[in-house]
Amino acid sequence: MDKKDQKKLNCRICNSTNTNYLCSVFNEHSKTTKLDIYRCVDCGSVFVGNAVDSAELGIAYSTLDSKKYYEEIESENKKKMIDAIRDLKKLVSGSSEIIDIGAGNGFFIELLNEAGFKNLFAHEIPGGDLSKIKNIVKEIYTDFNYEKIPSNSFEVVTLLDVVEHVPNPMYLINMVNRILKKNGKIYFHTPVVTKTDRLMHVLQKIPLLGKFGTIWQRGRTNIFHLENYTPKSLRLLLEKTGFTDIKIEVKNELSWPVTRYIRVHLLEKQGFPTFLAPFFLPFFYPILATNLFNANKAIVSASKK
Repeated sequence: MDKKDQKKLNCRICNSTNTNYLCSVFNEHSKTTKLDIYRCVDCGSVFVGNAVDSAELGIAYSTLDSKKYYEEIESENKKKMIDAIRDLKKLVSGSSEIIDIGAGNGFFIELLNEAGFKNLFAHEIPGGDLSKIKNIVKEIYTDFNYEKIPSNSFEVVTLLDVVEHVPNPMYLINMVNRILKKNGKIYFHTPVVTKTDRLMHVLQKIPLLGKFGTIWQRGRTNIFHLENYTPKSLRLLLEKTGFTDIKIEVKNELSWPVTRYIRVHLLEKQGFPTFLAPFFLPFFYPILATNLFNANKAIVSASKK
C-alpha cells in the first residue's frame, strides 16, 4: 500500500489524515474483492477504507442466507436484547415512542412488546422481511437513507449492531438527531477495538504470523462490519451530531456462539474442515468470550440537546 494513498485517507469520525494502513482482506460478497483496512491514530477507530455505497451493501447482504443467519445468532442475540430492554426501562417509560432502526427480522421489537413497550416503530433497508411484526408496530419505514422517517417524532431511537454497518456513520447519527424529539434518547450497541485486536495489528506486521492477524481482522472489519469504534471515537461521533449526556459501557458481547466464529472465520473461509471447530474451542474461548481480552462491544446512550 502506497504511503501517499494513506495520507489522503481521512478518518470518517474525526476527519484526521493520521491514519495507518493495517492490511487488506478478501471480500467474496460484492464487486470490491479487496478491502483495505485502516486505523485512525487520533481517535482509534479501525475501518474499511474503500468507498462502499448502499447499492453495493445491498448486493452483499443479498448473498446471505438470512433465515439461517438469524437462527444461528438467536441465542446470543436474545441475551443482548434482554440486557438492552433492562437498560431502556431505566431510561424511558413503557409509553415512550420507540423506533428500532435496523430491525432485522423484528425479534427485538417482539421482545420490546412482550416487555410492555407498546408505541413501537421499525425501520429496515429494502429487502428485509418484517411481516411478523406488522401487527405489533404502528409503522414500518423502508428505505436506504432514513428520509421516510418523520422528523421530531420519537422519544427513543434504538440501533442494535447497526452503526458498524453503514458507509457514513456521521450521516446516520445526524438522521437520528433529526427524527428524535427534543431531549430524546439514542441507544445502541456497536463493536469496539479490543486488546486482542491491537495484538493482531502487531502480528500483521510480523512475517509468518501476519496471515493469522489478517484472518482475525477479516472477521472484525469486512463488507458487513465497516467500522470498529473506540469509546473516544463514539463520543466524538455523538458530540459532533448534537448529543449530550453520553454514557458508554464496554463489555464482551457476542452475536454468535464461539464455535461458530471458529467455524466461519478460522476454518470455513480458510478452506479447512469445519468439524475441527470444537477442538479449537478451549484455546479461543478466553480470547473471544471474556472482558479481559475481548471487551468488544460498546453499549451507548445519549440525549438530543
